Amino acid sequence: MTACRVRRSGSAATRVMILNRTDPQVAEKIRLESQANPLAKIVCEAADAAPDPFEVEASATGLEMQARAPLRTGLSNRARLKMFSPKPGHTLVFFYKKSLVPYSRDRYSYGGVDLRTQQIDAAEVSEWLAFLTSGFHPEKRPAKLRRAFPYEIPE
Repeated sequence: MTACRVRRSGSAATRVMILNRTDPQVAEKIRLESQANPLAKIVCEAADAAPDPFEVEASATGLEMQARAPLRTGLSNRARLKMFSPKPGHTLVFFYKKSLVPYSRDRYSYGGVDLRTQQIDAAEVSEWLAFLTSGFHPEKRPAKLRRAFPYEIPE
């Protein structure tokens, strides 16, 4: 069973699958990223509505989210998504895993999506989250994912 927080609004309860959303730094990070980029807001709303848990990294550049559901093998899921805008109207979504080597800044790329619009289909975001939750299983690869991703990815 997947753990999640429940946010109560009046008499209705809603699941919150961004597990650390109530942390003040994370809440502020989500608010700022959502204001700066409408696509970040869409991704956060989709993550909250997803059946599996995620966490947001408060100190990262852009919106960085990690899948928190363990993989089917029982291993912890290291899959991450980083969304950032190098310039207005251009959003990049990078899929990666951090190195397990202590003190290493290496990241293992699984590709990215290059967006030049402020609108996105909810089904596409669902593909991204399913790809994350699967630990980047090849069968869950998003349709628009590009393996060659020639961009400087900020920390």
